[in-house]
Amino acid sequence: MTIYNFSRLGTAIFQSTQNQRRPFFYWIVLVFNRVDEDRIKQLGPDRACAEWLLRNGASVRWKGFSEKLTDFNALPSSGNYYIEAVEANNAGICDVGFAHFEGCKYINEIKLENCEYIDNKAMTCLSIVKDTLKILEIIDCKRVDDNGLRQLKALKNLERLKVRGLPGIVDETIQRELKQALPNCKVNIGPP
Repeated sequence: MTIYNFSRLGTAIFQSTQNQRRPFFYWIVLVFNRVDEDRIKQLGPDRACAEWLLRNGASVRWKGFSEKLTDFNALPSSGNYYIEAVEANNAGICDVGFAHFEGCKYINEIKLENCEYIDNKAMTCLSIVKDTLKILEIIDCKRVDDNGLRQLKALKNLERLKVRGLPGIVDETIQRELKQALPNCKVNIGPP
């Protein structure tokens, strides 16, 4: 009779799953971030963008409102609503979904905090809202480094940039570069 050590087998399966966790979850993130052009045509860019953000754990604030919307089921079914602010804290958004910002004409504030899938490519994609974005916060998004922050030079209307907790920022060079490229912006880059 063969005796199996299920404890050791269970540990091996768990470790194998842990090693594959990132690619599997990233695949799911991509699915939830993909852009549905038909949905945008049907609902308009702001409503479709709000659906994407709320579906992935972020919140929005409509133009003319003071409270942020966090509940997907509370999305308005009709009327003209325009996104003015985005707050993504521990949200599952990534650069693929940033195409949802296309056509949103009133987004002037974006806060990205502790978003695991935000990286340098996402920083490049922020140029979609370069005409309206005035306030940007990037906090504890560990995959963003100096090269990603350099992409923010395209955001010429930015008035306030706050960056904190990015271990890829090695010195103050990027802060000087951004201050020079964005003279009307208050740039505040803090330690990791």
